[in-house]
Amino acid sequence: MSLVRLCLLLATTTLAAADKAELKPAVVTIPRTELKALVAPGATLRFDFPELTVDRKGAPAACHLKLPANYDTAKKYPLVVWLGGGEGGNQPNGSFLPAGDFILVGLPYPKGANNPAQANMVGDYGKVWDYHRFMLEEIAKVSPNLDRSRSIIAGFSNGAHAIDGMLRLSDSPKLTDYFGIFLFADGGGTGYTSLGTLPDLKGKFAYACWGGEKGSNKPNTSHLPKALKAKGATVVGSEMAGVGHAFAPSEYPKIAEWLEQVALASPAKK
Repeated sequence: MSLVRLCLLLATTTLAAADKAELKPAVVTIPRTELKALVAPGATLRFDFPELTVDRKGAPAACHLKLPANYDTAKKYPLVVWLGGGEGGNQPNGSFLPAGDFILVGLPYPKGANNPAQANMVGDYGKVWDYHRFMLEEIAKVSPNLDRSRSIIAGFSNGAHAIDGMLRLSDSPKLTDYFGIFLFADGGGTGYTSLGTLPDLKGKFAYACWGGEKGSNKPNTSHLPKALKAKGATVVGSEMAGVGHAFAPSEYPKIAEWLEQVALASPAKK
């Protein structure tokens, strides 16, 4: 192959690659002030928070919210917040919910809110709550028809630890001002003797589940039902037999049934 022909071939290949690169969709960040115009049944909205610190994974602060398929701005809906285990995430999770209409969102953890004694755990719950509260207020501006008394905050491992820790803060507004139902999956109760006391939970609902003989959090999480009940909450404690440190899918139907028949039921059905 001649040198001229080789150069032409390389030039053509480079141009073709450049054309393909230009066809890649760009990532577009929509200002939160414009998200309300995108609210529609079944829509998934991404909230970006450039004013907040990066999340625990080092990514820009953001969360994803999913609206129900028949969303109606004239109706009220429970917000279901999911707090993941480990480093967390910002994707919704409704796997444990009964049939019905919910607004789903996943909230991340802020960078630097570690437990000083164990870096892989969140521990600065005041910092976590400030982060989450800001996000919740911004979500309410876009979707103001949230039914807070029936809203759910659920978490696994670090997520459950965070819920427990945030519940005990004396800051106002409190976690209980935003949620009526609390779900702890193999977490929570860790260091509960050194944390602040739980608030008044009369009229609130809680479900705590933990791994059985293989569960590393059993010694701590199994104490939660008694502590929550002592503060007036309607509580279920459930040991996941044969399960280690996990949120077992076998527990989802039990939680869904409890939510439908107890926590989310109308007063006439309770």
